[in-house]
Amino acid sequence: MVKQQLLEDLKWAVEDLGFSGDDIVISSPQNPSFGDYTANIALQLAKQKLKNCKQTPMEIANEIVSDLRTLSYLSDIEIKEPGFINFFIKPEFLTKDLEEILEKGKDFGRSESGKGKKASVEFVSANPTGPMHFGNARGGPIGDTLASVLEFCGYEVMRDYYHNDIGSQVDKLGESIVNVAQGQKLEDQEYKGEYVKELAKEIKTDDPKQASKQALEILLKENLDVAKEMGIKFDRVSYESEFLGSSQTKKALMVLEEKDVLKKQEGAVWFAPGDEFLKDRESVVIKSDGNYTYFTNDIAYHNLKFSQGTDLVVDILGANHHGHVPRLKAAVSVLGFDVSNFHVVLYQWVRFKRGGEIVKMSKRAGTFITVREILEEIGKDPLKFFILMYDANSPIDFDLELAKQQSNKNPVFYVQYAFARMANILRKVKSEKCNPSTVLGARVQSCGILNKKEELELIKHLSYFPDLIEEVARNYQVQHLTTYAITLADLFHKFYENCRVLNAENEELKTARLSLVLASKLVLANVLGIMGIDAPERM
Repeated sequence: MVKQQLLEDLKWAVEDLGFSGDDIVISSPQNPSFGDYTANIALQLAKQKLKNCKQTPMEIANEIVSDLRTLSYLSDIEIKEPGFINFFIKPEFLTKDLEEILEKGKDFGRSESGKGKKASVEFVSANPTGPMHFGNARGGPIGDTLASVLEFCGYEVMRDYYHNDIGSQVDKLGESIVNVAQGQKLEDQEYKGEYVKELAKEIKTDDPKQASKQALEILLKENLDVAKEMGIKFDRVSYESEFLGSSQTKKALMVLEEKDVLKKQEGAVWFAPGDEFLKDRESVVIKSDGNYTYFTNDIAYHNLKFSQGTDLVVDILGANHHGHVPRLKAAVSVLGFDVSNFHVVLYQWVRFKRGGEIVKMSKRAGTFITVREILEEIGKDPLKFFILMYDANSPIDFDLELAKQQSNKNPVFYVQYAFARMANILRKVKSEKCNPSTVLGARVQSCGILNKKEELELIKHLSYFPDLIEEVARNYQVQHLTTYAITLADLFHKFYENCRVLNAENEELKTARLSLVLASKLVLANVLGIMGIDAPERM
């Protein structure tokens, strides 16, 4: 790719001046007048140089540029205050990037940055005492997409679901089911959703513990089925109860005791690597009655994950778990694992609206909107795409009416329509013309054959895809994938409206533009596939 070649040449020029070129970043400016790519390396180097001399960023930029002006693929280089370097690429060299896209096809954008490494991504982990709701489910598309990105980068990924099947909330569910089965009013119970009535009819026992056990099995199956309907499958379901039965929790506590981070206070045992933890009751690992806490079993769970040779552990949790994060990171560190390999993504709430009105709670659930209800109304693609459009840290006002629209106002429809348009164009030409080995060739590589603004902007955007994947694998900002897909669709529609493809001025230009259509289709299919969104050939 031209961008990669530019990065290598820029690194060489910087190192020739006696500096390290490891931290160089080049990006695509939003304003085309600033070039095809821009770099702020001169500003970074000036900060280092100012310790020893008074060389300005502009002077450093001029030194760097003097070594690059002869590069054959550059049509121009300019320096802008306070020291930005803008690079203009010759059109014929941007066009060459199409070769790599068509050559690699479905593998375009893949990397080996995670090759030989294992990753665990835990997400959803729904409340076990009711149907899956969006307090949990927002993490589904986020976690599944991040797992796919890591796989695209070569990681061996384990998609984890943690089933919190013990605790007082489980006992109260069993009691509610038995009480309702015996004729007590639903509104008098701890759990008031209509699903409790459904469970009371299905479960035939007067023992609350047996009732809760059977209910949890039913609800877990239902929640995993709902996840499948969203296009999400888990590789492993871990039960909190198993950590007690297998002594994993006890083993983890023994390690913490050896590290002298367990303190007795108020009749309980606290995890306290620092005094600040003794002020937080959630740091208790053994209660005064001798029972373990949720935190204790979670420590054991993460100890097991890292002990199994996992190189990267990522938890996708609701924002209400924010206080849990520093405790858990401290525990991971004390257990002897590199905490830099443990990351937590917190997501905010989702509120549903219809026609500007907030959607009321579900009758079946009693207090929240279930995922199944939303799936039945709008389908999995709008549900996932709309969730993925937002930074996890931002609350979402989910417009159900917009999600159902078949118009360009609906972003998922807009993107899928672009894909269907690409497929339709390619269907109209002979099949051999769609073969990457024949679509590209000497004619496509001819000087300036694709030189219109709409063509070049689309090519640059396609070329950015591998960088996007690497960025998301580093920063977990999966919302950039939807932004990329929407921009790709927008650029393609503009290209199609301004550049004749099937009726191009000559066969050479027709072939070149068909190659761009095919490359766009391949890249958009990869983006949608990573997000678990369908790529329809017809709409």
